[in-house]
Amino acid sequence: MSEFSTAGVIVKIGDDGAAQTLNDVLEKLKAHSIKVKIEASAAPLLPESNTVTLQEIGETCDVAIVIGGDGTLLHAARALVDHNVPLVGINRGRLGFLVDVSPNNGMEQLNQILCGEVHTEQRIILETRILRDGNCINTSYSFNDTVIRVKDVLQIMDFDIIIDDVLVTHQRADGLIMATPSGSTAYSLSNGGPIVGPTIDAVILQPICPHTLTSRPLMVDSKSAVRVHLWDDKVMEAQVVCDGQVYMPATLGDMIEMRVKTERVTLLHPTTYDYHRILREKLNWG
Repeated sequence: MSEFSTAGVIVKIGDDGAAQTLNDVLEKLKAHSIKVKIEASAAPLLPESNTVTLQEIGETCDVAIVIGGDGTLLHAARALVDHNVPLVGINRGRLGFLVDVSPNNGMEQLNQILCGEVHTEQRIILETRILRDGNCINTSYSFNDTVIRVKDVLQIMDFDIIIDDVLVTHQRADGLIMATPSGSTAYSLSNGGPIVGPTIDAVILQPICPHTLTSRPLMVDSKSAVRVHLWDDKVMEAQVVCDGQVYMPATLGDMIEMRVKTERVTLLHPTTYDYHRILREKLNWG
């Protein structure tokens, strides 16, 4: 008997090869007598089935099964975090730091999770707001990272980093990455940042290609409020990118405010899950 009554199923958009994995998941849920709600992304694979929105999955499901890569799970995490729906990731992507249920033996691992044999993780997620003249003009969540950069061109930008109302540094750089521990193995890692354990309550502040020899990444307590003031320049426009998926325009002169949300993203892993083993395998550490 499963501890879940209703499951939402989310599939990577455009992944025709996920059909067999999707059918296997649906059969496993049926075997556990779990009611299924299929998100609209799976419609091309199940043309005769009724589909629902992510909003409905958040409001009615007590678990969400994500079939795809890390990008698919990032999208689901942002949409479902306010509904406190736990996520199970079945890897149909490439690297897969977040979606760790293997499609090869995934149905046995999924069966164990549905039966309550599960390793539960709570991970932080960011809320980013763009403030102009003190008013919020745009906002988004980011599970991996928020990136601030000049829009459309490769050009150095000037900005101040303010932590808990204290000016910490002025930077001239290609931009700034603010990464969660989950995102420490993503863009931040490619930019030379540290790998941070996924349940540590901290965020990484990392200028991109800073024009100084003294710039270093900063780890900041998750309770801190981080603001980035973009120096005014009438020629250039800036861009705030959340998880590489949400793009928000900003004018240089805006204030970008980033905080860790009170709500956490819940990930459900197989009992064999081991973060350091995943690092060793994915990063070819031997």
